[in-house]
Amino acid sequence: MALVAAVGLALWYVYSSRASALPAESSALDGEYRITVRSPAHSPAILEPSRFVVEIADRSGLPVQAEKLELKYWMPGMFCGMFTAEAGKTGQAGVYEAAVIPVMTGRWVMEARIEVGEKEIVVRHPFEAGRS
Repeated sequence: MALVAAVGLALWYVYSSRASALPAESSALDGEYRITVRSPAHSPAILEPSRFVVEIADRSGLPVQAEKLELKYWMPGMFCGMFTAEAGKTGQAGVYEAAVIPVMTGRWVMEARIEVGEKEIVVRHPFEAGRS
């Protein structure tokens, strides 16, 4: 009986997590700065680089350069590890992009940790990999 309940619970978790849509972008506003992390237009493929974008602006919308930008990503509840991505500047001020390479199909979390002035701002952005 416990085995049937466990299998039922596992199936419910898998199908309910597929049903809820994830946002295309996540933002944090600390009063002075707005940080946005944006997923690629299509679900990232497994073991292939996908382009994520990080934008930093002040409260009036003007671009701001980060003094430090760290990106890491992981699968919540899984033991596949924590990965880092290096963000590079683009041709636009305050806009960075990073290649992210997920190793498994499923839900992931991207965390951007940004230092601007004496402030540190953290944004967590959920995304799904390997789904078409």
